[in-house]
Amino acid sequence: MFVIAAENLPSGLYTPLVVLLVAYAALTLLAGRARAKEDMDGADRWAMYAFMGLIVAAVYTIVLVIAAVFNYPSRSTDMVTIVLVVCAFFALLLFAFFVIAELLPAALRRGRSDR
Repeated sequence: MFVIAAENLPSGLYTPLVVLLVAYAALTLLAGRARAKEDMDGADRWAMYAFMGLIVAAVYTIVLVIAAVFNYPSRSTDMVTIVLVVCAFFALLLFAFFVIAELLPAALRRGRSDR
């Protein structure tokens, strides 16, 4: 049915991301434990290792995107279209929240002060 379905992609490519997620969670817990013991140097060290793991995961995600573009060139335009639609949706959602949170209360306050 779908060319890029979960069963068509090799799951071994995504295993490093799962491992990095588990490592990030473990390192974050270790940093929290060190903070609880008031060992700020140890907490900073564990937090730095967790951040380095996130950087590695981000770089590997970029590698996966590039590999997907070259392995499925006909689906690259679909991928770009989906990303643009999702970005537009969240931009509109953010604008709606801005209107609700900032402009609407200000308009209501102005209406009350004129009375």
